[in-house]
Amino acid sequence: MDFNFSVEHNSLRETVRRHMEEEAAPFVRQSDESETFPKQLFRRWGELGMLAARYPESDGGVGMDKVSDCIIREEIARVSQAYCAAFSAHSHLGMWPIWKVGTSLQKEQYFDPAAAGEKVACFGLSEPDGGSDIRAMKTRANKVDGGWKITGSKLYITNSPIADFMTLAARTKPDLSADAVSLFIVDLPTQGLTIDSLKKEGLRGSETGLLHIDDLFVPDSHLLGEKEGTYPVILESLSENRVGVSASVLGLARGAYEEALQFAKARIVRGKPIIDYQAVAHRLADMATDIEASRWMVYWGAWKVDQGTLTDAEASKIKLVASEAALRVTENAIRIMGGAGIMRDHKVGMHHRDALVYVIGEGTSDIQRNIIARALKKGEVND
Repeated sequence: MDFNFSVEHNSLRETVRRHMEEEAAPFVRQSDESETFPKQLFRRWGELGMLAARYPESDGGVGMDKVSDCIIREEIARVSQAYCAAFSAHSHLGMWPIWKVGTSLQKEQYFDPAAAGEKVACFGLSEPDGGSDIRAMKTRANKVDGGWKITGSKLYITNSPIADFMTLAARTKPDLSADAVSLFIVDLPTQGLTIDSLKKEGLRGSETGLLHIDDLFVPDSHLLGEKEGTYPVILESLSENRVGVSASVLGLARGAYEEALQFAKARIVRGKPIIDYQAVAHRLADMATDIEASRWMVYWGAWKVDQGTLTDAEASKIKLVASEAALRVTENAIRIMGGAGIMRDHKVGMHHRDALVYVIGEGTSDIQRNIIARALKKGEVND
């Protein structure tokens, strides 16, 4: 077993870290306070190959592995988890289904410009009444001449206020079978769909919307893959994305830890830095341990993805550990920094607000426990 990152992985980490610190970090505070995302970053991410890193070169991607994808997300989130949320909603959730089952024309019109950062993508799945529970989906697509009429609503859709297109999930049959839910590509803005921007406590630097869909017409050519029943693609996308999301919460935990560690070394109380006091040192020790445990699980999961052996339960374990650890780390960072920790001149408060999102978003911690428990009941255990 090889536990080392390759030369290419380390070079990628340095490139993304330098970009984020030099080109993205100056926007973070303004984004957090104005609750807007600097859309020009998408084009820059496209130029750097970050958006298409995960996709094969034969399909217009860069051809990197899942480990590389996690490195990119970790380094983005170390500076801003909100920026990483926008990145993920675009480069994975919005693009992945089109790459996976889209027609050649759909890939040319949407995947290729999205990979270059020329068009911004979002993914319309979660709903007001059922969250991401596909069985509770109420958005319906009814067949009409030349296309489909869609009616329903979507909630908490990252990037939707700034997106150029959306991959939209809707029920095309009334039953609960795998072929009852299909995906559509919807250009934005468009008649029949309105977007209300939402105000958030966490991820303020990304833009999120509530979508009202009323008799939205989508032509047959925009049914993803020009076939019904793309439910399995949604499940595959969400499972792999849990590893990527876990890499991002690892990154935000690192950002909070590094700031708290620097503060503890510089802050002098009674003639010595506060890191020399046991109460502070023990908090930092716990934070470092939480981060290391998350790092091992995240990159083990990424390796499993690359081997094609990741299970849903394993993805849930990784998401559960990383998100809960990030919450502890960011809270401890605030405690160590005291009054400074709740000042916006520092980023630990922002990191903590963002960490709170991920014990809920991408499947709550209890949902992850449900998935793990079901696997245990079936006798599915790690080798």
